[in-house]
Amino acid sequence: MGRVVCCLLVLAGAVGCGIKKPSSSDTSPVVVVLPADAPPDPVGWCPSSGEPSGPLAFARCSLSHALGRASLVAEVAIITADDPAAAGVLSRSGAALDARPESFVVTTVGDTTFVVGRDATGALYGAQALAERIAVQGPAALPVAPVLAGAPSLAIRAANPFLLLQRIDEPAWFFLSQDFWRQYLDLLLAARINFLDLHGMYSVETTVFPNALLYFATSKSFPAVGVPAADREKNLAMLGTVVSMAAARGIKVGLMSYRADTSLTGDDNQMLTDDAQVKLYTREAVEDLARRVPGLWRLGFRIGESARSAAWYEDTFVAGIQAAGTGVGLSTRTWGASKPDILNIVAAAGVDDTIVEAKFNGEHLGAPYAIQGGLVATSIGGYSFQDFLNPPVPYHFVFQLRAGGTHRIFRYASYERTRRTVKALTISPAVRGFTLEPPHAYFPAQDYYHANRGDRFSDWTFQRDELAYLLFGRLGYDPETPEAFFRQALAARLGSDALWDAMQAASDVVPWLQTAHTCGLDSRDQAPELELGGDVGYWASPWQTQSANSACGLHRPMDSFAVALPDELADDLVSGRPTTRISPLDVARVLLDDAAHARVAGSIVGTAPASAETRDVVRECTALADLATYFAHKLRAASALAVFQKTGRADYRDTASSEAATSAQARRQLAADTRHIAPFADHLRMAALNLGTFHWSRQLDRLAEDQSAIDAISKSVAATPPPPPAVDLPEPSAWLGSQRAPGPGLQSLEVSPPDPAAAAWVVTARLASPAPPGTQVRILWKPFNSQTEWRSAEATATSDGSFAATIDGGAAGGFFAAEVVTDVGGWRYPNAAVATPYIVLPP
Repeated sequence: MGRVVCCLLVLAGAVGCGIKKPSSSDTSPVVVVLPADAPPDPVGWCPSSGEPSGPLAFARCSLSHALGRASLVAEVAIITADDPAAAGVLSRSGAALDARPESFVVTTVGDTTFVVGRDATGALYGAQALAERIAVQGPAALPVAPVLAGAPSLAIRAANPFLLLQRIDEPAWFFLSQDFWRQYLDLLLAARINFLDLHGMYSVETTVFPNALLYFATSKSFPAVGVPAADREKNLAMLGTVVSMAAARGIKVGLMSYRADTSLTGDDNQMLTDDAQVKLYTREAVEDLARRVPGLWRLGFRIGESARSAAWYEDTFVAGIQAAGTGVGLSTRTWGASKPDILNIVAAAGVDDTIVEAKFNGEHLGAPYAIQGGLVATSIGGYSFQDFLNPPVPYHFVFQLRAGGTHRIFRYASYERTRRTVKALTISPAVRGFTLEPPHAYFPAQDYYHANRGDRFSDWTFQRDELAYLLFGRLGYDPETPEAFFRQALAARLGSDALWDAMQAASDVVPWLQTAHTCGLDSRDQAPELELGGDVGYWASPWQTQSANSACGLHRPMDSFAVALPDELADDLVSGRPTTRISPLDVARVLLDDAAHARVAGSIVGTAPASAETRDVVRECTALADLATYFAHKLRAASALAVFQKTGRADYRDTASSEAATSAQARRQLAADTRHIAPFADHLRMAALNLGTFHWSRQLDRLAEDQSAIDAISKSVAATPPPPPAVDLPEPSAWLGSQRAPGPGLQSLEVSPPDPAAAAWVVTARLASPAPPGTQVRILWKPFNSQTEWRSAEATATSDGSFAATIDGGAAGGFFAAEVVTDVGGWRYPNAAVATPYIVLPP
């Protein structure tokens, strides 16, 4: 069959796909003829008429394509809530259309299926949802019953890629490729991401962020400042094209510049040296960019790293945008800026829709919740939300989810972790959404990492991270999106979802690595997929210890409130007290379980020929299993070594040596199982370790450092024997294999009054099972500001068997948890392994 025919009833809006719009009195179906060999992607394909003119036209394109591929003839009307027909459709179907922008309802009334959007983007999302349903169910997808509906949980769901400068070895700059942008924007639409949050510029080679204005804008007073004028014009035209293409997919576009000088490369070679001239250039360049790309939604800047004051940006960016008068809004970041700075900028702008972006957990995607205390509380510059969520909040607050520092090379596709993260974003009603820095953010846009061309399944790196985009975007739109949707997305790429469970286990590995042991919160501090993080002696040391050979300023769990170090676990053991936090041995147990499940990927695919992408997924699952095994046994080795340091027990030292040897073997296997990955550049972190060009095989000679560290500690202990432990110690292998006793559990943790402004609160912990005699409960709490540390209060038993403590609140909201100790162990609740480890009373 060479051609298939589908019918699509068009009732409103601009028309794409070569469809002729009927007159207002014409309700006959419109016949659309599609080639049977149309490309298999139902999201963004359109007939030869080119890019659709807007969301409604795009909706018709993708929906007519889906109907055609399913050989369905159906009448489908795509309308918005302001269409006179919408009220009647909703009334007859009994459907309720959510009031939020981007909401939709899909329902069949009589012979016609109606897609009703709150706005054009909502109609597009409804059409996409129906197209996805048709792709999965075929003819059974119609009629639609019950009603299919959607509404956004988070108003802002952004992707935050960087504008990477063209590398010397690249034949063309990805930014100028319309093919790149069509594929990328189609993915963002499929993910329901509604904001393309471009930051720039960025040099992969130098890791410097030159001023983006120099590449796009022209100043009247200094027309020669920037890249050559012809290149600026070409770049500006492409930015306008991207804005137009994005708008057709319901996506707004912003551009944030990370520098405010006039060096094309971000070095000291300035095109203007007088500050007054730089200020004038910036104001005029901002005005030029805002005028000439009027569809641009946001123009932004960062204050902290730019060596400019907030007032400087009021006189430049704010003034330039206001002079343009095109409705472009502002965006900025909180790192290195104070709240008064931001409030002054918002006031100068004269509107309350400035987007303010704050890091969620520094520059790493580790724990699936906003970490409180420890590194986050003490970090310089503000690696979380600080006081930006405390009233007043006259701006749109957005969390930056920085995945690029953590997931640099391996896929991340964890449904449960992402769902937890998205739900945890709403720690305050002032949070409007997120902007996701993707794993490929700091790496070349074109496939750079496959050693053999035959292993490449796409020209573009971002395709590797498709599931990460889909997970964050779709769960950001609807946190209840079922796991089945994402399994279907995997099956669409690989031909089967058989590898889903292995990918889930593999995706759990790196977040645990980062959460349990890190050198810092910045991308430049830690590369958990790549580095060794120091020898086992360093891992066994107290967190204040400085490393001589790992470029690690200090080592701590990223969440030191919820997770203990090996040294802290050993302290508890030799003192005879329970470890209430997640211990390194708990983490090791999880990782070894993940490794076992991830390694199954190879046997699932077996020896049958597989696609390049399927091979890639299997290899990554195997490599991540190796990485998990390495990390787990190193944690076990460090824990045993820490006990040896404190007790002199030789059997613990010998166990540390055995575990370290097992860890090293897993690292060697990792080097072998990543042969398909070519050595690649990681100048953000690994250059500091003399591995700017990185492969795991290039670290193997350092694995001997673990045994050398154990030998050195053994000599030190022999020279200065420690005092005997306060309690009898278990046999080392039994201790390493022991599991924490089940605790009483937590039924509820309540704060009364539930008023963030109260001068004092009574916090009550109700355990899930009766507390045995002698149970001790402490209420742990901290003020809502992220730059504060945890405090504690002893709770007393009440008549109903619960435990309560009175907290002098400080009248600004807070975070609360409970610590429980009985004669069989200790626990912190909520349990961070399965839930956010606190409850929140936001201000």
